[in-house]
Amino acid sequence: MLHGAAHNHSVWQHLADGLERTGVSVNTPDLPGHGDCPGPALADVPACADWVLNLAATQGRNRLVLVGHSMGALIALEAAARVAARGAAQELQVLALVLLGAAYPMKVSTALLSLALDDPAKAIHKVAQHSHAREAVAALEADQHLMQLEQNQYAAAGHGNLLHHDLSLCNDYTSGLQSAAQVRCRSTLIAGRDDRMTPLVASAELESVLSAQRIELATGHNLMAEDPAGVLTAVLAVCDALAAT
Repeated sequence: MLHGAAHNHSVWQHLADGLERTGVSVNTPDLPGHGDCPGPALADVPACADWVLNLAATQGRNRLVLVGHSMGALIALEAAARVAARGAAQELQVLALVLLGAAYPMKVSTALLSLALDDPAKAIHKVAQHSHAREAVAALEADQHLMQLEQNQYAAAGHGNLLHHDLSLCNDYTSGLQSAAQVRCRSTLIAGRDDRMTPLVASAELESVLSAQRIELATGHNLMAEDPAGVLTAVLAVCDALAAT
């Protein structure tokens, strides 16, 4: 499970616990420069995808369901495409792809990129506000706190501005549809009806190219915090479908 911009593995706690209770082996890595994984952050989505696949190989995880949220969704998409491009003979397989809060292109406004560079704290507040349904106050505050901690930790380590890096990484990813066209595994998009960061219309072309199933929840962009039970049910359905084949 791959987290989003200026986040870490903790966003997956409820989902990971629920899946592990059913016997699913779960890995929720911190991407480089995030959480407990040393920085600096990797330069772009392809580099992150290679890192994820190398990690899986090192850990002996050869049959994968890749789950990604927002920035992590782009990384999961690219990783699945890279595995598909290698052909069926290889040991590593991606059995399913689950993208939460996904969009392609995942463009970030020039105004937000500039704000993230000039005043990260204000940009974090803005991102948190737009990442949640308006009534999800507690989730918004927790999310803002997490992003600020990540930002401060990254800067204290001498690596610079994590939020601006991650937003730029999403903005600069240009091969999403080409990668989606290579994916051959079962694909599911889990989308928030009130998502203002990656609204439903922004994932329509990606959904079409992937021939993906769409599941909509009554949430904003931070689906795992606003409807953890709904996300768990959706991902369990993917796992159950795989087990039945």
